[in-house]
Amino acid sequence: MRIAQIESHLIALKDQALAAFEIPSDIAAQITLANPPDPTMGDRGFPVFLLARHLRKGPPQIAAQIAEHLEGVIADDPLVDAVSADGPYVNLRLNPAQLANIVTSQALELGDDFGRDVLDPHKIMIEFSAPNTNKPQHLGHVRNNLIGDSVARILDFAGHNVTRVNLINDRGIHICKSMLAYQRFGEGETPESADLKGDHLVGKYYVRFDQEFRTEYKAWQTSPEAEERLKAWLGSPESKDARKAHGDDADALKKAFFAAFKDTYFNTLSELGGAARQMLRDWEAGDAQVVALWKTMNQWVFDGFDETYSRLGVHFDRVYYESNTYKLGKSIVEEGLQQGKFKKLDDGAVVCDLEALGLQGQKVLLRGDGTSVYMTQDLGTALARFDEYDVERMIYVVGDEQNYHFDVLFRILAMLRPELEGNLNHLSYGMVELPDGKMKSREGRVVDADDLMNEMESLAAAAVAERYPELSDEDKAHRARVIGLAALKYFILDFSPRSTVQFDPQKSIDFQGRTGPYCLYSYARISSIARKLGGWPELSDEARNAALQSLSTDLELAVIRQLQDWPRTVETAATQLSPGRITETLFNISKTFSTLYNDADHRIVDLEGPRRDGLILLARAVQNTLGAGLSILGIETLDEM
Repeated sequence: MRIAQIESHLIALKDQALAAFEIPSDIAAQITLANPPDPTMGDRGFPVFLLARHLRKGPPQIAAQIAEHLEGVIADDPLVDAVSADGPYVNLRLNPAQLANIVTSQALELGDDFGRDVLDPHKIMIEFSAPNTNKPQHLGHVRNNLIGDSVARILDFAGHNVTRVNLINDRGIHICKSMLAYQRFGEGETPESADLKGDHLVGKYYVRFDQEFRTEYKAWQTSPEAEERLKAWLGSPESKDARKAHGDDADALKKAFFAAFKDTYFNTLSELGGAARQMLRDWEAGDAQVVALWKTMNQWVFDGFDETYSRLGVHFDRVYYESNTYKLGKSIVEEGLQQGKFKKLDDGAVVCDLEALGLQGQKVLLRGDGTSVYMTQDLGTALARFDEYDVERMIYVVGDEQNYHFDVLFRILAMLRPELEGNLNHLSYGMVELPDGKMKSREGRVVDADDLMNEMESLAAAAVAERYPELSDEDKAHRARVIGLAALKYFILDFSPRSTVQFDPQKSIDFQGRTGPYCLYSYARISSIARKLGGWPELSDEARNAALQSLSTDLELAVIRQLQDWPRTVETAATQLSPGRITETLFNISKTFSTLYNDADHRIVDLEGPRRDGLILLARAVQNTLGAGLSILGIETLDEM
């Protein structure tokens, strides 16, 4: 029997008992099994509240009668030892030896594949990362990368056919800002001459542009034209909210005006802004010099990104570039216009009436001059992917500030192609904050992804050196890299994606808390058992069966029950797109095994015979499960910490 068959067997017993009380099958199907809150009650149970109306009795009385009926049914059942009624619940207790044999054997047999292939396979595409080529990736990108990568791994582990894609934003005014700053101030600097990663070098000039623009804007604010603009604003209705907030405070009103006018200044009056916009026009017109600079600087960034992805352990099956996709969707919008799904306004713009889709207002899909917007591109890219890859489901890992955008996108896509309804998911995630607040990349105050990984390795290196000063520098560096990344990945993924995370490097590296290093330590501890024993012993089938039959204590069964839940955890994590389900279970397995390991009556190296061998098999099953789970999180394992 397999672990999945245990559940099927118990469900059959439950349904058989309910049928004996003439409970309709549709009601029986609504009564599901769950783990009792206290293991002493049993291994699995089910409530009977829904039966009260049908049987016209109180739930506790119903539960007692069903339990009495099942006692006769399980008399010759090799798997179920006992049944009991606890208030309105019927609980089933499994035979410890049978449970130990089934769970431990399956975990040992499948090794790193334990828990794999639990769902019907589907073709799923997941888009994540999506950085801009004007700066390095930062802590926010790290969260996106880790969520996207782990969800892809979970879906793959659960049996789905997963395609990982990245859409890099390599065009637009923000890209031209870096290009213009480099053109004016770069003096031929290269990543090699500056001894900087390419994305760091380009990011340096993005920050430089902002610094130069701030200087220009500050100077303009003292000009006669600025005074006239301020005076006109103060006499207009536009200043109403500012006056309400600041009264007659002239300095505060002046500050409010210049803060509000900044974008208008950039787009209409700024010399730097005008030059950046002209560079964008030149790029779109195919100007050879501009395109050459764009290609050079983009390649610097791509090379830098590749280093960051490699270090994080993230990869993609296909990388898209907005420079190739920004014109996609125009024909789709024009076709929808001809079919009456969209409409054209008097100024020539094409819009979608969102009220017909259950929302308010209109969404512009083509500007009056015929140019596209982000929504146009996203429509075209999505439909092209469905056609090219024949995927059944599309998942976008994007921050929660884009919730409305994806709500609109999915509704329009479903209108254009009804078969996509329900097959589009926005895996929304919250901000990552530092103890002193949010990050602002344009001001140069950003936790760079590479610097973050360096810091995590440094913290891990200090911990390793303190514990194992005798190690070689090479061994220390390897362990620091694995432990540092494990701490980072586990900490980030342990939070629900939709929550805001305050990243705490020191807390994440704790070897005793709910962390990646703690789970790594549990894995390594089991390898240490093998070293103390001189390797895992070879067991005959007879000795193996005797060993598994010996696993019966409460601590041993607690570990076995944790392992039994592992395939169900994978299924839940895949269904809910939730890496946190994996982190939680790995911690629980590690903690439960640690309790057993530290118990005086369960010290493996001090025992002999079937009892020792049973604990060895159980420890190896735990290690296999931890290895599979950590791999799903993108975490390497260590045989020695």
